[in-house]
Amino acid sequence: MTVCNTKELAEELGITQARISQMKSQGRFDGCFMVVRNKIEWDKEAAVKAYTEGNPLVSTSPTRKTSSELEIPTFNESRAKSEHFRAELARLDLEVKEDQLVEVSRVQREAFTSARAVRDALGNIPDRVSNQLAAESDPVVIHQTLTSEIRRALETLTDA
Repeated sequence: MTVCNTKELAEELGITQARISQMKSQGRFDGCFMVVRNKIEWDKEAAVKAYTEGNPLVSTSPTRKTSSELEIPTFNESRAKSEHFRAELARLDLEVKEDQLVEVSRVQREAFTSARAVRDALGNIPDRVSNQLAAESDPVVIHQTLTSEIRRALETLTDA
């Protein structure tokens, strides 16, 4: 049994002393502490066990790292990363300005517009040529008329 005070227990659990006091008054730490001369002495292992069992969101393995365990990059490493990403952003900005790089939404919008124009042009062919074809009996002339109308409709796709 390791004995500790409230402050040490709070650091171990990663919560505040006030939260420990709240949980103690709710009865979640019953049997984990003793009052000796108006001071609370905690059984550290029992309190940690009661906290982890009563709180399903808490992992059983300690995940809190001390400042010495953190892998903090040096100033020069951080500066190099920052400059690298600044250069990447500048490159992307330049490619956008030179029209080598465009937004996906713009491409989709323009593709939709040109596809709609082709669809409308192809859909209008029967209305335009039906009277001509009804009066024509020569298959070669009918074929040439349809071919030229379809070609004209598809040219709107290449112009877009």
